[in-house]
Amino acid sequence: MTESVATTQCSNPECRTANPLSNKHCQKCQTPLMKRYLWALGDWIESCEVGQLLDERYLIKADKIVLDTKPGIPPDFIEDIPDHIRTYLKLFYHRLHLPQIYTYYLSNHQSQPLQVCLLEYGTVPLDQSGELRCPNLLPPLTEVWADAQDNPLRQLNWLWQIAKLWQPLESRQMVSSLLDPLLIRVNGGNIQLLELRQDEHSYHSVRELGKFWLSLIKGASPLIADYLQTLCEYLQRGKIPHSEYLLTYFDLALRQCGQWYQQKYQIFTNTDSGPTRDHNEDACYPERGNSTEFTNDEPYFTLVCDGIGGQDGGEIASQLAIDTLVEELPNLFVSRETWNSQDCLQQLRDVIGLANDRISERNDAENRQNRRRMGTTVVLTLIHGHEIYLGHVGDSRIYHITTSGCHQVTVDDDLASREVRLGYLFYRDAIKYPNSGALIQALGMASSVSLHPNVSHLMIDEDCVFLLCSDGLSDYDRVEQYWDGDIASLIAGEKDISTVGNQLIELANQKNGHDNVTISLVYGQISLTNAEKIPLSMAEIEQSLVGLSEQEADDKLLENTSPDPIPTEPLPSKTGSSSSSFKISPLFLSILGIVIIIAGVGAYGAWQLFGKIPESSLPIRGDSPESSSVESEKSTDDSLLKQKK
Repeated sequence: MTESVATTQCSNPECRTANPLSNKHCQKCQTPLMKRYLWALGDWIESCEVGQLLDERYLIKADKIVLDTKPGIPPDFIEDIPDHIRTYLKLFYHRLHLPQIYTYYLSNHQSQPLQVCLLEYGTVPLDQSGELRCPNLLPPLTEVWADAQDNPLRQLNWLWQIAKLWQPLESRQMVSSLLDPLLIRVNGGNIQLLELRQDEHSYHSVRELGKFWLSLIKGASPLIADYLQTLCEYLQRGKIPHSEYLLTYFDLALRQCGQWYQQKYQIFTNTDSGPTRDHNEDACYPERGNSTEFTNDEPYFTLVCDGIGGQDGGEIASQLAIDTLVEELPNLFVSRETWNSQDCLQQLRDVIGLANDRISERNDAENRQNRRRMGTTVVLTLIHGHEIYLGHVGDSRIYHITTSGCHQVTVDDDLASREVRLGYLFYRDAIKYPNSGALIQALGMASSVSLHPNVSHLMIDEDCVFLLCSDGLSDYDRVEQYWDGDIASLIAGEKDISTVGNQLIELANQKNGHDNVTISLVYGQISLTNAEKIPLSMAEIEQSLVGLSEQEADDKLLENTSPDPIPTEPLPSKTGSSSSSFKISPLFLSILGIVIIIAGVGAYGAWQLFGKIPESSLPIRGDSPESSSVESEKSTDDSLLKQKK
């Protein structure tokens, strides 16, 4: 079949009309047509021709690029998952930056069985006709880097995202993916890897990033070029030994770079019980129907909570969570000079835990047990200049929308997502199962000791919208379907924030209508100031590091001038004394070895008694929920699971 007669099917299950590829809306029901462009993983695609329709569904658009012509129908999957494919699943939390498996199945192409694997990337930039803006799906970082010379914050943001991906990819022996310029693609302000590549040898050092990034200096903004030059030299010399130290440099550089920008924000919230519910269990902050404006000098936050449906007191739990967070979150706001991103992330966890305990204590006081316990989901954004801090528990969501794309930046705390993160199922396969939307955690169900709030931290380097919403809107991919026509119009200046917010409530009631619906829109506008700006310098960054406390320096940036690729012991801090040394005696080493052996035997015994120690049980920089055990979620009491309504 040639491309000229290929069609795309409406995703509305009551329609399924075949439409010309050029249509943006279904010619019968006017539902927006979803264009899912996918990347073919492996060499099987070489046996297919451009314009060919594989298995009466997947249209070959270009070399390794495929369009799903039936996006409303769940794809097929093979049950046996090979290890290199399972890695994509276990990195599911990082799907904002890493592709995920769209389908993996066996095709009888030309009488030859093919194992077809297609990757998806969320929204990719399209032109007005629905075709790809970039013929290679997404442009490589090296091609667009110089185009962002007038936005130094974006250039730093791109490199910061690469640095944040180093640890999770290193733990899966995939870190070489960050060293191949062909794999590092750009989707607006987001770094997205085209695919994952297995490391050929067991150890890679961040000093290799220095060699790669050095090639970008020529196209860097003059405001950050000297700083990046020195940063690359530090990396290559081994002075920055691993990603934790590298991120500390970026934290300070981004903070100073952000001071060159002006930000203006608007927030609008609304909530509605929906056409089929007799009361509203959702809650939001600020109060519904109000539009609030503030500048970068006024940190602000917004909240959306969805009370557990079908359980007595859901509206009480959601409002109690709102009241607690509104009381506690202002305590996080400090001056720009003393603001610390990692402290903020930890404090976000703490205040979410406090809200959880207040609901849980009320459940205990009223003797509510099992399914009678009231609970709630929560999503929040805390805005501080050019930074936005995100927190969530449950399946309410946060989306990041620009003029070129819509990206879900939270991962639902539900059974489907858990099975994917454990490597058991593909996401689009998992959501087909009964109870796939059941929650594995929500506020109020138990003590915060067993709660694992998801917190993260993003940079705002262009005009954009963050949408917080309950599942009354997000179910059935309504945000992905309608963002381009409804939310993007706010960024384009065609509609005001109140109009867009009210339209989203109406959309949820008309297209879904099965639940309460609550939304919060955060519209951010950002621009470089006209004031004279002093270029960023490494000396200025290091001066800030000297001001850290000794413990902070030990934890964040231990000076390392040794050429050895792997530090073998803690290194002296910049504030520590170098006038004395400490030598470890052979006797001490012997005793230490015995203690380690005993501890290892004890740990192995515990493993035999209680089961395998879960992967990713250690904290990872605070931006990832992998700091809590995914395996531990398997023991969640079924009474805590919330059924999709």
